Amino acid sequence: MPVAFIERVPVKCKDCYKCLRECPVKAIQVERASDSHEMHVKIIEERCILDGRCIAVCPQKAKHPRSDVKAVKTLLSRGHKVAAAIAPSFAALLPLKDPLQLPTILRNMGFSTVSETAVGAEIVARAYHRFFKERKGPLIATACPAIVNLVERHYPDVIPYLAPLVSPAVAHARYLKSIDKDLKVVFIGPCVAKKDEVQRPDSAFSVDVVLTFTELWSWIQEESFCVDSVPSSHFDPPYPDEGRLFPAEGGLLKAAGIHEPPVSRRIVVVSGIENCVELVKHLKRGAGDLDLVELMACSGGCLGGPCAVNDLDVFTRRQRLLSYWESQKLAAKMKRSETILKESEDLAEKGSPPPDASVPELPDTLLFRTYRDRKPREEPVPEEEIRKILAMTGKYSPEDELNCGACGYGSCRDKAVACWKGLADPTMCIPYMRQKAESMANLIVSAIPSAIIVVSREGTIMDANPSFQMLTKKSMEQLNGAPIESLLPDDVVSQIRQVKGDSIYRGSTEFSGRFFDVTIFPEPTQRARVIILTDKTEERKDRERLEKMREETLGRVEQVIRKQMEVAQKIAGLLGETTAETKGSLSQLVRILKRDMEGPTR
Repeated sequence: MPVAFIERVPVKCKDCYKCLRECPVKAIQVERASDSHEMHVKIIEERCILDGRCIAVCPQKAKHPRSDVKAVKTLLSRGHKVAAAIAPSFAALLPLKDPLQLPTILRNMGFSTVSETAVGAEIVARAYHRFFKERKGPLIATACPAIVNLVERHYPDVIPYLAPLVSPAVAHARYLKSIDKDLKVVFIGPCVAKKDEVQRPDSAFSVDVVLTFTELWSWIQEESFCVDSVPSSHFDPPYPDEGRLFPAEGGLLKAAGIHEPPVSRRIVVVSGIENCVELVKHLKRGAGDLDLVELMACSGGCLGGPCAVNDLDVFTRRQRLLSYWESQKLAAKMKRSETILKESEDLAEKGSPPPDASVPELPDTLLFRTYRDRKPREEPVPEEEIRKILAMTGKYSPEDELNCGACGYGSCRDKAVACWKGLADPTMCIPYMRQKAESMANLIVSAIPSAIIVVSREGTIMDANPSFQMLTKKSMEQLNGAPIESLLPDDVVSQIRQVKGDSIYRGSTEFSGRFFDVTIFPEPTQRARVIILTDKTEERKDRERLEKMREETLGRVEQVIRKQMEVAQKIAGLLGETTAETKGSLSQLVRILKRDMEGPTR
């Protein structure tokens, strides 16, 4: 299973598919969630070339390189000697007042050695010079790992044209470790693909960990460095010169001492992944009219890397790179002379010859590399399956295929193939879904019993549904362009003119002998007003009937209560008279009984 070097933050991702539209090799899969209608994207690792375009273009910042800061902190905390190998683009891509503040910052963070990878660029450039002089035929420079991924994973037929040379980062790390085999090397640059490159078998004994500039800068902020007040200091030797120009277009040629005119039949320099893909296709077709091809995946070379920290345009970054190179050019020569002089004195004491003042060297065994076909094997898609998928979005003939690219694929057929492979979904066809939504909306508006009118800001009717046409007994041809004040009451027309911004009016009105609830709201895209009239006449009549029934019922209840009270009072009076008579009779009977009982006892 390929390692994920680019991570997605699901909470931030809004599934806008911009990453898919921008991905040059369509290494983005769109799949429907199992528990909802939502669509989610994920990176297809075996297809991804790690150019980092999806990171740069994501409007929600929902993708970022895998962070390896923890791994570097672990190396430092365990007491390892750790070297920071800095990509030559640092002077243009980091927000430093002075580029030479970086060595001070890195040493304060615990790095024992701080060296410019431009040294490795010069080592590699010398090998390119030799290849250019000795070899005929297309030779693709392999300093850019995203280009190597592009060829290996998508155009393996072009592998024979890849220069069998390691990148400057690998060459630099091997040089540092040739001096101190116990040294751990951390490469820091603007490239995500470097994280993958250093894990290749042919990159062994080189870089241990890769950090991007964005990872480094987050770490610096975490440490609460007051960057503006950090003093400047120099990198550790050796001191490079034209290797510092490697990040710019043509920088390799300059460093390699290849002096060809800007327009040459033998050499071509291309930046930007789309242009690189076109040139690779050109080579795949067997075009052998080039000797050296410098391909850089990012537009403007490494100066357009996806993990730059500042927001400067690529041209301003180029000027900053050149300014740094020019300012260090003389200093580099002086420091080289001082270093050579000191080494010469040390060697003279030992009776050895003086050192060579040229760029450090590495044996060919540490410079050469190999490549392999890593293209995913895919089954051909049956034509009948493509036609079925196209039919799902209303495309029954080639004339129906818009090929608009809104879904992210170059053509409707390409998207249909992706759907068959499970990489896309038919509903990603934006024109079809918009047409479907509009059709459904029109169906609902036509069927709804409420009258709906769209009025322009000038007060003329732009559209109306059948309910309003029935209400006014006018056809759409008659209503179109008619002034709204000729059809609706003055109180409604007055409210139409007052509704602005996000306000919504809700009220009621009466006209044509009927009663209506009125809703008015603005439609900002057309600068129009929408009026909805809901007929409440029958409801109002029902409410009046119910009210009258309630009043009649209440009157009857009150009448019944009065009668009941009268009856109760009469009953109470009669009960009172009867009780008195009964009490008198019973009392008399008791007296008689008592008298009769007393007689015999005497």
